[in-house]
Amino acid sequence: MPLGAFGALTAAILATTTLLSGAIAFIPTFLWSLGLIKVDPLWFRHTYWGFGHGAQQVNLAAMVTVWYLLALFTVGGTTPSERLSRVAFLLYLLGINLGSAHHLLTEPTGALSSSWTWVNTGYLIHVAVLGSLIHAFSVPAAIERGLRLKGFNKGLFGWLAKTPWGNPGFSALVLSVILFGFLGGMSGVTMGSYDQNLKWHNTLAVVGHFKGTVVAGTSLAFMGLTYYLLPLIFRRKLIWPRLAAWQPWLFGLGMGLLSLAMLRLGVVYGLPRRSGDAFQFGGSPFAFQYPPEMATWLAAMGIGGTLALLGGLLFVLLAVGTLLRGKPLADEEIQKTYQVKVEEGHATPKGVYLLALLFLALFLVYYLYNHWFLSRAWFIGGR
Repeated sequence: MPLGAFGALTAAILATTTLLSGAIAFIPTFLWSLGLIKVDPLWFRHTYWGFGHGAQQVNLAAMVTVWYLLALFTVGGTTPSERLSRVAFLLYLLGINLGSAHHLLTEPTGALSSSWTWVNTGYLIHVAVLGSLIHAFSVPAAIERGLRLKGFNKGLFGWLAKTPWGNPGFSALVLSVILFGFLGGMSGVTMGSYDQNLKWHNTLAVVGHFKGTVVAGTSLAFMGLTYYLLPLIFRRKLIWPRLAAWQPWLFGLGMGLLSLAMLRLGVVYGLPRRSGDAFQFGGSPFAFQYPPEMATWLAAMGIGGTLALLGGLLFVLLAVGTLLRGKPLADEEIQKTYQVKVEEGHATPKGVYLLALLFLALFLVYYLYNHWFLSRAWFIGGR
């Protein structure tokens, strides 16, 4: 089975278990709403997050699959070890849903034992984290191998100068990997740990994590794939290729700024999510003023969101416009332009190996910084 099909199968299995979790959660809840049975609220929350968190892991597995496809389509790159990449997908099946437990870490009921939550969030969840780290190395390594096998072997990073940045499929792939890894992945592992969750829970940082994973990482990956599906499946030439080259950057950088601002506002200032009155508190006597410097990050959040919205609208315009007005492509033109060329030979991804070590070092610093930040109370100023 090809690696792309194996990844898609992983996503399908996760989708099946997610639907089963949803049935376990919602069928008893429906019967409860009819007054037929009683439902334990904590049991509902536990089963619900098997569905709610699992639904996002379908996106994760599908996104990683698209990463491998785009590395192949754009530069003819293949993973250094297909067996290891398959093992990483299997680790998703074994450990990914264990991450849903971090939604329950702040439950005050005592129904979940400390030992259970500690083992889950401190150890078992890292089965899936290991899978993501394998993919985080394998996909960039596939890009480097593809370019080195084409003859771009100068130094550690000479191949970077030959990357096809004007190809929206390639730029979408790179931005997806970077934003997902640095914003979504690092924040997710940190937020899911037992002690860190006490400070991150229900702040805007949680929303910033979502923006870095699903909205930035997954959306960009499928945007990049769409630029190949339009000519290969719908046999239409992409309209406005120069605008298309800028679209992933507009959406990706805007969403990156939005996610970063949300993470900062949640962790550093404690700005809550799911609150329609986070600044006035309904005139309650417990209202307070946030530090003035928060305004800068709120403005950054607005600017990033606006740029991402424009990038998203541009993508829709390009995709729909290509379907409706794109030039029909003949078989010869499709084969000439989009044929995948995989070079034979061996190439060691030395540059990506160094970048992976730097990423792990930054990850460690970020994780330790957040542990230090646990000792820092949010600033609360009186009115």
